[in-house]
Amino acid sequence: MSKKVLAFLLALVMIFTVAACGNSGESGTDTEKSAEPVVWKVSMSNDEANFMSVAWKHWGDEVEKATEGRVKLQWYWSNTLIDSNEGWDNLLAGVADVADVHRYANNGFIFSEKWKSLTSGVPTDAVVEFSYKLWDEFPEIRDEYKDVQVLAQGYNGGTVYDILTVKKPVKTVADLKGLTIWCEADWNDFLTECGATPVNTPWAEVYSSLQKNMYDGLMIASETMQSCMFAEVCKYVTEINVAYLMGPGELCNLDSWNKISKEDQETILGLAHIVEDEQMEEFVKSCDTAKEFAETQYGATYIQPTEEAQAEFDQCLYNANLKAAQELDAKGFPATKVVEKLAEWTKEWNESH
Repeated sequence: MSKKVLAFLLALVMIFTVAACGNSGESGTDTEKSAEPVVWKVSMSNDEANFMSVAWKHWGDEVEKATEGRVKLQWYWSNTLIDSNEGWDNLLAGVADVADVHRYANNGFIFSEKWKSLTSGVPTDAVVEFSYKLWDEFPEIRDEYKDVQVLAQGYNGGTVYDILTVKKPVKTVADLKGLTIWCEADWNDFLTECGATPVNTPWAEVYSSLQKNMYDGLMIASETMQSCMFAEVCKYVTEINVAYLMGPGELCNLDSWNKISKEDQETILGLAHIVEDEQMEEFVKSCDTAKEFAETQYGATYIQPTEEAQAEFDQCLYNANLKAAQELDAKGFPATKVVEKLAEWTKEWNESH
């Protein structure tokens, strides 16, 4: 072999060696980039100590463990990241990657805006199961969430509403007649059916209005006897147990969702049970703690309606649900079918449990 040919071959070897080293370096950089965790900004409307927040935080810890750190969460409590009135737009714009935004009709949530009043009256222990059944049964509900990824059926925390009164004990529907009761607008029809006068003044005014005897009571979760110190102004709690379905939540921005692998997506959805189960457990725990607090510290009286009285409350609730449903039927949403289906499932559940 001539010296010229040998020199040429050596030169080629050096060129390929340098090129190979260069490619190896670039590959390493790509690997490092792909190994970087995806960080989701999570916006919560409640403070960190709230029972729903506690459950979601546990879920988040498990997400980080199960994905081996490939997905990490940054928490923002009490709407410190997004505007609560523009939460949906903020989520779609990517201001937050995950959020428990309010669902308004003008954002396309025709049914979900009235979720409480349309899905109430179900067994407390079935609020998650029925949420999934409703999701599967009615594509109209799924369509409202087509622009996001639903991470669990855990939006409402499994909350159960009762009647808290200042002076008058409420044992039957008749006892509510003529009373002025503060409530969220979701319960206006129900309280009207019961003969009460519902009021929906700002939440910040509720305590002082009760204190001044401007209202006779309120319809709210009984855990507020301690968390909001209503035990100071309300002597009675009537456990009418108005439960409603958990509902879809939290919601994840689709671009954020698609940044993670299919494997991690499946893993995260598989952890939904954590928040679904724990929210209800935490809620029940908070109500039990509040009851002991209100009874021992303030002498509050808790009233359990008789079976007959409870049936009257349930009928008023069903009538109110149908009334709310008729408004949506007129807009082309099968809301009455939803209410009737839930009543059917509830009857079957009660007969088998």
